[in-house]
Amino acid sequence: MLAAPMLADFAVRLAFGLSLAAVLISWRRVPLLFFRTQAQIILGLFVLAALDQARAGGTGIPFWTIVVGASLAYVSSIAWGLGLPALAVWTAGLSAVAAMSWLFHASQGPEVLLIAANTTSRAASGFLLGATLCSMLLGHYYLTAPAMTIDPLKRTISLIGWGLVARALLAGAALTIVQAGLVNPVSSAADPDALVLLFGRWGMGFVAAGIGTYMTWKTALIRSTQSATGILYITMIFVCFGELSSLVLSGRAGVIC
Repeated sequence: MLAAPMLADFAVRLAFGLSLAAVLISWRRVPLLFFRTQAQIILGLFVLAALDQARAGGTGIPFWTIVVGASLAYVSSIAWGLGLPALAVWTAGLSAVAAMSWLFHASQGPEVLLIAANTTSRAASGFLLGATLCSMLLGHYYLTAPAMTIDPLKRTISLIGWGLVARALLAGAALTIVQAGLVNPVSSAADPDALVLLFGRWGMGFVAAGIGTYMTWKTALIRSTQSATGILYITMIFVCFGELSSLVLSGRAGVIC
């Protein structure tokens, strides 16, 4: 069973994805205030994760890793606000590194294969969550900056697509690991509750989210940003549902699925 605090796990994944998105999107084409808002969201996620980590595991190395990430996110928000994008991008990247360090620590276990699989899956989960939320926020930002080029939105939507592909492949590999008996699941794969969660995880988390991403891409091509943003809200719900279902399934299976 994966022992990482569930709330901290989800928050750090999302903070990792948002930090990475801030590095991958060109700040030359998007108002800097957008990135400042995103940095503040990352800071809030790290604070939430720190509180849950302290409650569940005390103030050890994982807690202070989150604190470092939060401090970097705070510096990043100030740098964006002061119009220092070069510094802001570096601190955003370092906050992503801090989040990745926590995800690696949360994936520790007896088998090297499982450590690698769980770390990679957590990173892919965070990338998908962060890309989806960043894209949704960016689409909403077109209401206040209608003259902004559509290229950044198209880029974030493409990141969602890549995130879905990577996450689905890793989830399929995790199911293969479970079926091969390389881990000892807490509950049987034939457990009705597990089957319902698995259906929701794949049906909503991948299929429905994939359809939403495709619809958003086609809508962005005709520069209908308000419609694209509305679809992204729904896509974000599907992605969150899938990843939350994955958190529950992972606790039963012993591997991120």
